Amino acid sequence: MALYEETLTSRAFQIIMLVPILSMFAGLYATYQAGAGVEIMLAATVGVTVLLLDVMAIRIEIDERELRIRGILGLVVRKTVPIENMASFQVGEGWTSCYGTIHFNLPARGCVTIHQKKGWTVSFTTNHPDEVAAVLATLGVSREP
Repeated sequence: MALYEETLTSRAFQIIMLVPILSMFAGLYATYQAGAGVEIMLAATVGVTVLLLDVMAIRIEIDERELRIRGILGLVVRKTVPIENMASFQVGEGWTSCYGTIHFNLPARGCVTIHQKKGWTVSFTTNHPDEVAAVLATLGVSREP
């Protein structure tokens, strides 16, 4: 059972990501009409579409054991941080105020940076940074000023 769940999206970003997807489908149709290279273009179109669909949203889940950050499909965009590996966390105001070695970023009200005991720092944006902070504090992760 998740203690916190949020799916972060940006309508403007999703519309911008539709441009390359539609362009790939137009290119696929053009190669089909030309009659050559359809297999290569089909593979490229599927690959680009899967990648772009995965980055269109960020899903954040926190339970008693771990923090999970996933894209829509969870194939490319994915990171799991066990609670026992979290040394501390820091909350920032605005979606541009956090920096981590691994950073998941979409426009939002705030951001959270997780400092791990072993490994790189992980940061992500969220519309509810105070709720994320409350859940992490409840799980025993210390908060940095």
